[in-house]
Amino acid sequence: MTAAAPTLVVEDWKPIERNTLLGFCRVRLPSGMILHDVAVHMKNEKFWATPAGKPRLGRDGMQMTDPATGKLLWLPIVAFETKQIGDRFSTQVIEALRRAFPTALPEPEEMGR
Repeated sequence: MTAAAPTLVVEDWKPIERNTLLGFCRVRLPSGMILHDVAVHMKNEKFWATPAGKPRLGRDGMQMTDPATGKLLWLPIVAFETKQIGDRFSTQVIEALRRAFPTALPEPEEMGR
């Protein structure tokens, strides 16, 4: 009998709904590393999770905005070597969040947002 591969665990959930953002969670990785403020988003019935970022500051010390969209710009604190690895992390966080906090994310029938 083989042991199951260790999985990541969502240890805390703070709902904060704003635009696509649903909230933030704390994630413990199999290595023991803990990621704080992993953002969980939803748009068009799709969920994704991204590690925390930090504001991109201009020379004046103010957070920069994208000139085309006016959206605030962020820099990653943690990055993934490939898009596939980042997508796998995102999927695992969403699955772990559903296990740890079953009511945190809307069910498909509730997604008429």
